[in-house]
Amino acid sequence: MRILTGSYDIDRFLGGGISTGLVWDIFGENGSGKSQFCFTICANLLKTTSEKIIFIDTTGNFRPERIVEILNVEDSNGFLDRIEYIRVFSIFAQFNALEKIDLLNPRLVIVDTATSVIAAESQGAARHLILMKFLHKLAHHAIRNNCAVIITNSIREKISSPEVREMKTSILGNPSYKTGSQIEFMDKSTSISVHIKLRFEIINFDKKIYRMSYAQPFLKHSIFFTINISGISSLN
Repeated sequence: MRILTGSYDIDRFLGGGISTGLVWDIFGENGSGKSQFCFTICANLLKTTSEKIIFIDTTGNFRPERIVEILNVEDSNGFLDRIEYIRVFSIFAQFNALEKIDLLNPRLVIVDTATSVIAAESQGAARHLILMKFLHKLAHHAIRNNCAVIITNSIREKISSPEVREMKTSILGNPSYKTGSQIEFMDKSTSISVHIKLRFEIINFDKKIYRMSYAQPFLKHSIFFTINISGISSLN
């Protein structure tokens, strides 16, 4: 089964939509459309099926009113009732939330953001081991329950010399400038357990132009999209 985004071009770019049975990793800088993509997926699944959703929120970014706006229906209560919202504040709670998957048998599970609590409560090698264990459990649930799992993640700057950092600081005022030195946070650990990685980038924040591209498997194809009242839509 594939979960559609509501945009024909984006669905085609994704091979027909978000496939169930897989873990999808969406990473990018803040404001690049990761959460908006998740809200759009939620709204479209709720509107076109009777399936359930589990939304595990580690940062407080969940916005039910945004999902209602994308749904564009007169009565949204019946739709939102099919979202099991879980706010977690600890690693224990984040792992414990996965028990809901077997109980509710959702078609979609979203973890926004997968690394936030883990990074706050652990460090060094332990941090990576905890994340890999969590993602391994998610992959197991995705396959066993035939649900699509979407995690979001941030990016960080590669370590560089003070001279390079000073040079970047002097030119980062240009919103279209890309340093090429940004990588996904804990990227090696996520690569082991997720099936597909999508990178989201801000191309022009003022004009709401963004880009989505494959990072795993690595493909040269990308698609430009925007964010409006109806969620995300393609610019191609």
